[in-house]
Amino acid sequence: MMKHQLSARTRPHGFIVTLFLVAVSAISIYAYLKSLQRTDFVRKDDNADDNDKEDTNQNNDNDHHENCRQSSTHQMPGRHGNGWSDHLPSHIQREQMKEQRRKEKIPMLALKSKLYDNITMLDPQGQILSKISRKKARWYVQKNLAEWKLDDEANTIQLKFEPKARSTDRDYGKRIKKNICVACGDAKKHQMRFYIVPHVYRNLFPKQYKTHMSHDVVLLCSDCHLICGQASNIRMNELEEQFHPQKKYYIDHELYKIQSSAMALMNWREKIPSSQVAYHESNVTLHFKKYGDRKMVHSDYDSFGNSYSNSNTSMESPPPLPPPPSITKEQLQQVIDIDYRIQNSNYIPGPELVVNSLVNNHEAMADFIRGWRQFFLDTIHPRHLPQGWSINHPITCDE
Repeated sequence: MMKHQLSARTRPHGFIVTLFLVAVSAISIYAYLKSLQRTDFVRKDDNADDNDKEDTNQNNDNDHHENCRQSSTHQMPGRHGNGWSDHLPSHIQREQMKEQRRKEKIPMLALKSKLYDNITMLDPQGQILSKISRKKARWYVQKNLAEWKLDDEANTIQLKFEPKARSTDRDYGKRIKKNICVACGDAKKHQMRFYIVPHVYRNLFPKQYKTHMSHDVVLLCSDCHLICGQASNIRMNELEEQFHPQKKYYIDHELYKIQSSAMALMNWREKIPSSQVAYHESNVTLHFKKYGDRKMVHSDYDSFGNSYSNSNTSMESPPPLPPPPSITKEQLQQVIDIDYRIQNSNYIPGPELVVNSLVNNHEAMADFIRGWRQFFLDTIHPRHLPQGWSINHPITCDE
């Protein structure tokens, strides 16, 4: 009886617990399904955002490449606009500007027409003498010294007279020469003449060493010409230093000091201390007190830059000057225009010293010219020299 009463009492409680557990399970399943749905929605949104970002990045990359292309085409960094080179050190920017100016001058310095026309010149017997330019061929014809082999100014003229002398080695002169850079072979860049033996030396040579001697004049593009020119300048300085050349000018330090004071007063009077202004005015005033309004000449000073009027004075300090009168801009400009350099009357240019040591010695002249030819080969390593070019080519036109 007791057992039946207990089971009857506990049955409602067990049913409630069961319902509670079922409800909890249902809620848990519902929450789980909701979480799955939310996760899937978030993933879809993330994928959409990623696609949008990829499209945006791609568009930005395309814009960046386009901007870079346009800036590289229309804008020179460091020269126009606020390019990246504007943030470089000033000395690098100066070098960039120098390089830009050099490139701008190339079209003016380059050849305007072909160097080699390859016109064949024949002797009266019909033997080839050499290849010449069309300008020279026309000169022979106009002087009635030659005639065109064909009626239409083709590529050959024949002399009407017998040449006085014939070179024993004219293989180079008879060859056809291409209008290309002898170093890199480029035919499209601006081309320039290059003197293998520098022109400052060649111009001072005796006549037999430079007349009708085109062997040591070659074609180079602007880039190769720059490389060879810089190397040649270094070698020229080394050669000339062996003769200890004197300076072309001496500096007159007294004039330099007065000119510096005048420039300071003209350009920076408002920016320098009053004590410095008084010092510069005293220097300029002393100059006009000594020489008046006449222009100072170098004869007023000795070779050491000291004024003759002060050369015999004692070493004691000069008395203080009275307050200087007002100095006009015209007077300052007059002092600024003074040349503080003293020309050395005994100056001889370095190239002249070098050539003077060679003119009376044929072997020394030959070694000098062939040394420059070898230097040219070692510097640029040319791969397109005309056939017949040689280091041992004759150095005079009658060899």
